Amino acid sequence: MKNKKERTLELYKSIGAEMRLVKNLSKKMASDVSLVLSASDKDKLGKALSIIDDISSKAEDNMFRYYPELGDEYINVFYGSLNSEPKNKIDAEIIKRAQAVA
Repeated sequence: MKNKKERTLELYKSIGAEMRLVKNLSKKMASDVSLVLSASDKDKLGKALSIIDDISSKAEDNMFRYYPELGDEYINVFYGSLNSEPKNKIDAEIIKRAQAVA
């Protein structure tokens, strides 16, 4: 794990954009692939997606731990749709970063 000096807010934003992109694509993929999977395989996929959500939550917790001065607008770094109207300036920035990665 990087030390605090290396864990810049810019790094968290970049990772947040990637996480949001992965989670948004995963939701669509899960819906589509569920048409051709057994119940057991759907459960496995659900568990994998749950792990991604858990990791995202831990990354967010670390961001707020290392940057306690951040306001509520930073809740949108790791969470939210990429297709809806941005909720605030940070949300808009993360959406733009995710689109650049895509």
